[in-house]
Amino acid sequence: MSSKHEKGRQHGSPEVKSKIADKLIKSMNLSKSDVVLDVGSGDGYYSFRFADHCGKVMAVDEYCEGLEGNFYAKSNIQTFCEDACQWFKNHDLAGVTHVFFSNSFHDMSCQDEILSVLSSKLHGGAHLDLIEFHPDTPFGPPKSIRFSKDEIRRKIEPYNFEMSSFIDLDTHYFISFKKLESNKGIG
Repeated sequence: MSSKHEKGRQHGSPEVKSKIADKLIKSMNLSKSDVVLDVGSGDGYYSFRFADHCGKVMAVDEYCEGLEGNFYAKSNIQTFCEDACQWFKNHDLAGVTHVFFSNSFHDMSCQDEILSVLSSKLHGGAHLDLIEFHPDTPFGPPKSIRFSKDEIRRKIEPYNFEMSSFIDLDTHYFISFKKLESNKGIG
């Protein structure tokens, strides 16, 4: 296995991803009125799974060839081949109830800009949901760009979010933040 970090590469066997998706969907409490923005959607597996539980999935990935895969074939999945930093500058978040990053937030060069947009444009009660690598997982991105649970909370909560759930997924973790109704943070 290469030690080089490959942005856009999906991690985990189908069985592992299926078990993780089941846990996420239960925790996210998705309904047909929800709109999920899947940022850095990769092969589309999570978009595919979310599509059965919500009204619409908007999948954003800069690797266009991945957006042509079978996981994106559902009629309620809309794809955007665009760099996430640019996507947030150019698109509206009206109606988005969940913004989801699976092993991608740590790669974003514009983390603070994204958080600022989410703080100002998401409605109160919307969720920011992330899967990230535990800092000590022996594979994945360089340890220097990983977030511990406490570090990701310190990064996100000042932008008017509060942690609402956390699930340990062995080598990864899922953490969800709820957008607060009033702006009190730096975002």
